[in-house]
Amino acid sequence: MKAKKNIGRREFIKNSIFGALSGGVYLNSLNRTTIIKNFSVEEESNKKNKEENIEYRKLGNIGYNTSVVGFGAMLTNDPSVLERALDMGINYIDTARSYKGGNNEIMVGKVIKKRRKDVFLTTKNKQRSMRTIVNDAEESLKALGTDYIDCFLAHDLTSKEQAVNEDIMSALEKLKKEGKARYIGISAHSSEAEIIDAMINSKFYDLLTVKYNYRSDEKLIKAVERANKAGIAVVAMKVMGGKWWTHVITWRRGYTGHKMEDLNPCQAALKWVINDKNIATTIPSITSFQQLDENFSIMGSKFSWSDRKTLDKFARMTDKLYCRMCGECSNICPENVNIPDIMRFLMYADGYGELELGRDSYKSLSFNERASKCIECNHCVVPCVNKLNIKERMLRAHSKLA
Repeated sequence: MKAKKNIGRREFIKNSIFGALSGGVYLNSLNRTTIIKNFSVEEESNKKNKEENIEYRKLGNIGYNTSVVGFGAMLTNDPSVLERALDMGINYIDTARSYKGGNNEIMVGKVIKKRRKDVFLTTKNKQRSMRTIVNDAEESLKALGTDYIDCFLAHDLTSKEQAVNEDIMSALEKLKKEGKARYIGISAHSSEAEIIDAMINSKFYDLLTVKYNYRSDEKLIKAVERANKAGIAVVAMKVMGGKWWTHVITWRRGYTGHKMEDLNPCQAALKWVINDKNIATTIPSITSFQQLDENFSIMGSKFSWSDRKTLDKFARMTDKLYCRMCGECSNICPENVNIPDIMRFLMYADGYGELELGRDSYKSLSFNERASKCIECNHCVVPCVNKLNIKERMLRAHSKLA
């Protein structure tokens, strides 16, 4: 269904947000409650550096004043981009032991060496035993050139059971008691609501890094609100909802919607996340000065009706490409193909333009988890609740990443 031109504000909200659009509801979280809240409730006052246009928020019960736009360093190759971000006043950095084969932590460490006290630093690893979690954390300390990490996270947990796993919790507690990590947390790409409730009930964790964007459903939005109320600092990742740079370029060059010629869907997506006061900060991946400036410029600005219209249009363009990482396809394939992770790795390549990262991630899977089995499969039995073509996506992933 083609979008109407010169559509009025009320008609657009009624047709594109409240209703189910042909092909699915694109902005699931933009329901009546959210819209009424965002347009009619006076926004909270935020501590701002007016000269630099930086907005700060409290990092949960941790209490640290963090810039609402942080720095996701996963894809960063140029240290001068990070240096400039710190000069501009951005003070939250996210990295991980696995990023760039460990070189990302080394790069971050060199940049913050003389300004360690000016930043809130987080890193994480995917280990699951007490010994390997602690050992990898100590390697992170060496690479980062610091004797403490502000918040250390158990990375990429996928279930509520993992959130209360004895080995994981014992390792994090050990790091905290020894002063190697001041605070501890979890990062999650799937089963987020269940993991959040387990975190709240455990009264153990300080911070959550979670996939959160304008495509997030009401279940996750409410869970994030509960986490914030419980004092857990909520950090949003995957905030663009899939960059899909080829589509962004197409948008910039060719889209001429009513009064929308200069709008950027990535900026609109980031504004949507920041507009949620339950989010303490965000960690968009930043690789260039242009991205840094675009992200920085939206701080302090309100999420507008034009932004909503932009995201609705962009969601239509990318709906059949974007995996929501809902986890509904987990453990369904009779051949044990790891569909959720492969979909994420394909997004690295197609969505972020990071082919090397996608390939390295794909290689980390065991042979039995890879999509090579899909080549001989005559009928895929795995459904996608969001109507993505699973077999087509798996075949593309294997041909591009193997």
